[in-house]
Amino acid sequence: MKIISVEERTIPLGSDTANAAISFQNMTASAVVVEIETGRGRFKGLGFSSYGRYSHGGLLRERFIPRLINITSGISGETSIQLLANVWDILMTNEKEGGHGERSGAVGVLETALWDAIAKSEDLPLWALLERDVGHSGDNGLPAGKTAIYASGGHYRSGSSDATEVAEETKQSLGAGYGWFKLKVGGATQAIDIARLEAAVQAAESSSLIAVDANCAYGGETGATQLNEIDQIGLRWIEEPVDPLDYLALAGCSQSLKTPIATGENIFSQADSRNLLHYGGLRPGIDKLQMDFVLAYGLTEYLRMIADAETLGWSRRDFVPHAGHQVALHAAAGIGLGGHETAAVSGGPFSRVSDDTVVQDGIASLSDTPGTGIENKPELFKLFQDLL
Repeated sequence: MKIISVEERTIPLGSDTANAAISFQNMTASAVVVEIETGRGRFKGLGFSSYGRYSHGGLLRERFIPRLINITSGISGETSIQLLANVWDILMTNEKEGGHGERSGAVGVLETALWDAIAKSEDLPLWALLERDVGHSGDNGLPAGKTAIYASGGHYRSGSSDATEVAEETKQSLGAGYGWFKLKVGGATQAIDIARLEAAVQAAESSSLIAVDANCAYGGETGATQLNEIDQIGLRWIEEPVDPLDYLALAGCSQSLKTPIATGENIFSQADSRNLLHYGGLRPGIDKLQMDFVLAYGLTEYLRMIADAETLGWSRRDFVPHAGHQVALHAAAGIGLGGHETAAVSGGPFSRVSDDTVVQDGIASLSDTPGTGIENKPELFKLFQDLL
């Protein structure tokens, strides 16, 4: 494989929404197009940043894109996994261990585009390429090409925290075929959040169909009291209850809460993932691991995280990646993860799944379209027009 060209753009994502930690009003993302040449011809792969961080344009232009386009010889590998591992080594040339905050996202978005291009060169959807070269575990009880899928939303909008809006979003999401619904908490008073939460549970007609994302809002004694109140409701999970690197506090949550904990979206490397699993007090088979591999050096590093976790008694069904991008959808369906997240109601590039994916009864069934399917997601694909 040869790298022919790499293009990138910073895309504004301004959205009138917020969670307990940040506003999305000034959020940006990186769109990347990588053209490769193989024995089958030339192919363009599309990559897009994950949600909740910012674009990586400076890092991409200064360090990582030059390392790709300065390769004078071809890159080889007997499988796609070996090929991308060799690319990963090139991207990480002269990079020290540690310091995983932003560069991991720059590498991840480039690798995402490469996966799209390589799958297209094999005339396979990414899920089928991953099934072939990684293998589907069968842990989630579904065949390759299918995955559980849930809807996330329930953001705070322009200071509004109307429980009626949350209830309506819950009904729309479950009515559209998604398996369960997740809403934001921790960004309003406890009374308001409990009212929003109760409205969602009533709309879903089951507390097990509702999860919450606290975006690390519940540190300290006050937070513990609030968590304990939420714990009584019997939710599907409580996500990011405390700072993601405060393993002591996280272990305290796992000891005191009956509700499963979901965390990991702010863990950006194999080393940090290993620390989380060893010291965060998380429970295999109960809690959920949400590492977002577009933010965490890509699928190559994510597979290393999974391998580490499996040696500690975790299953792939315990992995439910954050963010709802197309590459996570394909990974979940291709290697047998526990599910896929997507914004089911709100518009924008992260909303819903590609048009050729069928969502019904909590299951997403992917098509045989080669690549990751960004071209079949109009709100996202239009952001690539200038690059193409």
